[in-house]
Amino acid sequence: MTNPVHDLRAERVLQVELKGARSKKALLEALATGLKLPKHFGHNWDALADCLMDDAWAKAKTTTVLLYGTANAERRFGEDWSMLLDILDETCIWWREHDKVLQVGLV
Repeated sequence: MTNPVHDLRAERVLQVELKGARSKKALLEALATGLKLPKHFGHNWDALADCLMDDAWAKAKTTTVLLYGTANAERRFGEDWSMLLDILDETCIWWREHDKVLQVGLV
C-alpha cells in the first residue's frame, strides 16, 4: 500500500472552519466556535492553551480536531499560524501525558 491509513475514529470529533478567516481575531473566533470552548475563553493564545489543556474541556478519552480551510494558512495568518500549531503540538503532548489522545488534522 502506498498511502498510509490513519485511524481518526474518536469519542469526540470537532470541526473548525477557517476558510473565510483572514485575521488573528477571526482565527480565534473560529477556534472558539469549532472547538466548543467555554464562554470564559479570553480569545488569546494563553487562553486557548489553558482551555485545551483543562480537564473540563479534555473530558473525552480520544478527540479528533479537524481544521478545514487550511490552504495558504501560513500566508494568511503569518506567525499566528505558527503559534497555533505550537499550541496544538503542546496540547497533544499534554493529552498523551494524561493518558488521552488528541489528534489534529489539517484539511
